[in-house]
Amino acid sequence: MVQLPGTLTIKTVTGRYGDFNVATLDSEIGKFAIRDAVLDEYNEGTYQGTFGLTRIYSGSYQTSHRVVIETRAELSGIWLSDYKEEAVPSDAPMEEDPLAKERKAQQKLAAQRDTASASNGNVSSQSAQDDLESLFGELWPLPTQVGGIVKLNPEVGREKMGQQLKYLKRRIHDERVWQFEPKAQHWLRLRVDEEAS
Repeated sequence: MVQLPGTLTIKTVTGRYGDFNVATLDSEIGKFAIRDAVLDEYNEGTYQGTFGLTRIYSGSYQTSHRVVIETRAELSGIWLSDYKEEAVPSDAPMEEDPLAKERKAQQKLAAQRDTASASNGNVSSQSAQDDLESLFGELWPLPTQVGGIVKLNPEVGREKMGQQLKYLKRRIHDERVWQFEPKAQHWLRLRVDEEAS
């Protein structure tokens, strides 16, 4: 692993399967594209600090009528010194949707499950709890006290992490239940109410 000081610019892109984050890392040795799942926790903006890289490699994707070849880096650690969350202008018309590869095989099965659950009508609270326990695995049950902390693991896969993030980003009565702390890289509970959204 190599550690480099630099600036990570994160932007949110809408793909075939929803929103996802991509980034560029500007460092003293070059500019790299970052396509890691851990980026999905962050908001758009610029983040200064030291970044651990496990490898640098060439990557490519095809969108519409063009093929993009870029120098990518794989993150192994993020140590932020400062950040500014703000909208980032898009310089490319489209980015590769990272879920496209994961979802092709699961799309039909998910549609069948959605149809089955819609026909069931009411879902019991025990079933909802079981679903959350399955979604969060060893992190479940989540801390119930205000100030409780949860640190997600991007190794669970981008789709599952996306579902975890959707749950943590939900609002109850237009108030956030959880808030992401970029420097600490964890989620902080803001309120006790755990009613279903």
